[in-house]
Amino acid sequence: MELSSTGLSRTWQRRLAGVRAWARRAGAVFVVAGALVGFAAGVKVFVLPQHPDEADVTATAFRAANQRDAAGQFAANFVAAVLTTPASARPAVLQRFITLPKSEAAAASTAPASDPAPAVIDTPKVWSVIPNGAVGEATLFSVMVMVQQRPYASAPATLAFYRVPVSIWRFQPRAMDMPVPVGDPGLGADLMVSYDYPLSPSSPVYAVVAGFVNSYLTSTASLDRYVVAGSWIRPVGGYQSAAVTGAATNVEVPDPGAGAQIRVRVTVKAQTSQFATVPFTFPLTLENSGGTWMVADLDLNPQVVSTSDAVPAGRSQR
Repeated sequence: MELSSTGLSRTWQRRLAGVRAWARRAGAVFVVAGALVGFAAGVKVFVLPQHPDEADVTATAFRAANQRDAAGQFAANFVAAVLTTPASARPAVLQRFITLPKSEAAAASTAPASDPAPAVIDTPKVWSVIPNGAVGEATLFSVMVMVQQRPYASAPATLAFYRVPVSIWRFQPRAMDMPVPVGDPGLGADLMVSYDYPLSPSSPVYAVVAGFVNSYLTSTASLDRYVVAGSWIRPVGGYQSAAVTGAATNVEVPDPGAGAQIRVRVTVKAQTSQFATVPFTFPLTLENSGGTWMVADLDLNPQVVSTSDAVPAGRSQR
């Protein structure tokens, strides 16, 4: 066996050289792999958006909705207590809702026991609940409450609005202050509906909507002959009669074609079981099925002119 100056045979020298070469290659592979892992982690942290767990999002949404509901109902009950409680009983009744200053209790002790309540009211209703930030663990809300009130039982009622600041702390509502009377929010604005093509009573579409309305409100005929197969629409019934007083479409009625749709606005005068008349309006979607127009949907909203501006109520649109 031939030995080198290192004392190792040439065979073992070759073996060790091979091991060292393999180690260098393995080290290079590990370095590249580590770089790729680091790059992927960086992309995940700094580039790709974080996706919160769906269950957490749902739970947060439910918690926020529950807090809004709790704040609204609490404020409505608080307004009712304030308006219907005489001054002499106010500290005892309102302590459930708000911490009153000691001066209020002192004033109540001197009030006559026969003092009247501020108002006679109907059940207050929540008009709006607006989140207004947070302080520590407490979430703040501004609640608008609507109530019909009168000074005494036989007086005519007036519509009144009150704003109440409410905090929710650990799911417990508390009034931050007494209610504030505020003005009527107003009458809103009108939008122009988009049904510019009147239907003639001789039109097949007019016959369909007239039959649909009568069947829908009186249940005297099957609704299936007027609605598309599998429709969710069910008759409400309970009316003596229903007559169409006008109908118009959002476009000119096209030639029958499979799947063609039009929007129809139908004005109706219905008669109750007590023979009183009630005006209704039906925004409908009609679909052509095999050459026959049928009701496909009772629309959530009427068609509106997309280019029109909202006009404050009481002003002319045209």
